[in-house]
Amino acid sequence: MMAQAEPYKRDAPSVTVFLFAYNQSKYIRAACESVLAQDYTPLQIVFSDDCSTDDTFEIMSEIAQNYHGIHQIRLNRNPQNLGLIRHVNLSHQMTTTDLLVAAAGDDISEPNRVTEIVKAYRCAANQPTSIHSAVYEMSADGVVGDMARPPINNLQTVQQHAVSSALIIGAAHAWHRDVFEQFGEITELDAFEDLVLAYRSSLLNGLCYIDQPLVKYRLGVGLSESGTHGANNTPELQKKALLREAKIMIPVLKQRIVDCKKKGSKDREIIQMQKLLYTHQTRAEMLKKTTPFKILARDSIHQSFFLLFLRIAFRKIRKGW
Repeated sequence: MMAQAEPYKRDAPSVTVFLFAYNQSKYIRAACESVLAQDYTPLQIVFSDDCSTDDTFEIMSEIAQNYHGIHQIRLNRNPQNLGLIRHVNLSHQMTTTDLLVAAAGDDISEPNRVTEIVKAYRCAANQPTSIHSAVYEMSADGVVGDMARPPINNLQTVQQHAVSSALIIGAAHAWHRDVFEQFGEITELDAFEDLVLAYRSSLLNGLCYIDQPLVKYRLGVGLSESGTHGANNTPELQKKALLREAKIMIPVLKQRIVDCKKKGSKDREIIQMQKLLYTHQTRAEMLKKTTPFKILARDSIHQSFFLLFLRIAFRKIRKGW
């Protein structure tokens, strides 16, 4: 008996894997080799270095020159450091394929990553514009740990996506050209691209999730290093966590508001985002000149949770805060 064919709803897309690298000489070889080991064809690959000050680009160049496989490789080095968002914008300018699969210079893609992305793209009920997956968490020295799923799985609506500080896992993201063609380049240069592009895809009803780990995501290096672990342990760590969230969300919310208006004004979402933006902006200002206790008091009053504040404050006082 012949196996039943996949219920494809659209043609196979053209695909580029774009490897973003900057000062990752310790990990870049494994990242490049994992991209070259993809079992999908035809496939275009771009090794792009953001003007590293170490020998990241030299390693990428050596790997590209010694590769004699079936994939098409392009090597790029930015003449000056662009930073994350300008580099992401450049990736759109440099490629013409339907899908761009993002790869980081310190992560490792599974060999079937592109194959599974294309399969999900072709089978999805709606036109996908963001295809993302689970990941394997990996330590800085390469020890592979547990599978991790994206936070967006616990969010159901576009309104929830609009105000969330955690959506997909950016290390496992592929996107369709439409997220740039319909909204333009990302203009908030301090934003995180996954928080912007995933929201754009939410607006387009184009989020597509693959519930299997397709990337080994290295923790403790690069952007993942900036997390504040154990942020609830002390007032000082709590303050750092609040400041970090504000720093992340202010540019993200500004970009989301712009994108929401481009898609067609959704008053409820825009008002929600504007309120949250104001909260983060005022909180960031207060963090520069006050204590976490006072910030908690101000936020509790502002959000009409004064009784909650009193209960929390009483507990903190008992613990010697």
